Amino acid sequence: MLLKRLPVIFSILIFLLVACGAPTESSILSAALSELSGKVDMKIAGGDDFTPATVASTLNVNGQIRTGDDGRVRLDLSSGTIIRVAPSSLFTLLSNEEVEGGLATKLKLDIGKVFIILNGGSADVETPSGVASVRGSYMKVEVDPETLDIYVTCLEGNCSASNPAGTVNFTNGERVILFHRDPVTGNWTVPNVEPMTPEEFQEWLDENPEAKELFEQAMATVTALAESTEAPTEEPTEEPTQEPGTGSDGNGSNGGSNGCFSIIQPPAGSSFPKYGPVDFEWGDQSGAEYYVVTFIDKNGYRVTIRTMDTSAAWYIELFPAGGEYNWFVTAYGADGGEICSSAPAAFSKPQGDPTPKPPKEEEEEKEEIACDPCDPDSSCALDPESYEWYYTCSEYQLY
Repeated sequence: MLLKRLPVIFSILIFLLVACGAPTESSILSAALSELSGKVDMKIAGGDDFTPATVASTLNVNGQIRTGDDGRVRLDLSSGTIIRVAPSSLFTLLSNEEVEGGLATKLKLDIGKVFIILNGGSADVETPSGVASVRGSYMKVEVDPETLDIYVTCLEGNCSASNPAGTVNFTNGERVILFHRDPVTGNWTVPNVEPMTPEEFQEWLDENPEAKELFEQAMATVTALAESTEAPTEEPTEEPTQEPGTGSDGNGSNGGSNGCFSIIQPPAGSSFPKYGPVDFEWGDQSGAEYYVVTFIDKNGYRVTIRTMDTSAAWYIELFPAGGEYNWFVTAYGADGGEICSSAPAAFSKPQGDPTPKPPKEEEEEKEEIACDPCDPDSSCALDPESYEWYYTCSEYQLY
């Protein structure tokens, strides 16, 4: 009898073990509020009304944050991600989902602006005109209240933006505009990638203390690229072996029988202003794992930049010296061996301005202004045993 029941008992045990081992909702999303300023309201999931938020408030899934014209708030998500909600915004916390490589956090922005400082995983922001995503670090999403166009900036990391017309990927220092659906034709515009503006870089610094270190690192890298140029030596430098226009493909490329790629833009002889981004592009070389772009100024100093892409938008400020620059691109294979180099091209630019010294920290300036000679903890405190302290700080001064 017992033997007949063993299969049933065994099945029940397996069911219980599976049930007990089932994953729990450990990735349920929540957010702690802090750094509130101005008018900040919140509404719990399923609630009817918004109520004033406090630093003790916690936002759960499907909860909403609404900021006034002067309202700002920082949200620390349970996933470790930081979100800063700007004034005049309406923001909803949607969900977390387990995906390969971590958690995928979903958010919704109806109006206004949010800055996302991601800590692992990825984040998707749903908007009225498309979806913006980040895997890496820093992304801003802004909804224009009148046009419903979406402005997405990627300070650092791997970002993407999509609407029914298509999807684009972009990265450090780039931005995308997701235009709203044309109400007349019903069509969507394919998103396009372009460099971030100086104002957008500054906005990250103004709104996000967390971005300051990253921004300074980026600027230090740019400065290093400009300053760590190789001085010319008496030894002849190795240049592309063929003159421009003698390539085997007959279209101005150089190289051997494998037909080396050509520079596409900027056109040879271009003249650039003192500031701003410039698009550099070259052809794709078969078998290339990466490319090294070399810039040489009129004095023979050179800057080299390595990239896996065949195009890049670099700020002309990378080249502080004025005059003419020659540049060419060298393709390298997976084994690190050189495949071939493009024919050189030239451009010119005016002399750059000297890099200004960074201003003192505002907090340090406040401390200097607030220095009190009568405060024993102050850096300029007087000796309480001295006559100077007596006549300066004592409440019992002479008459």
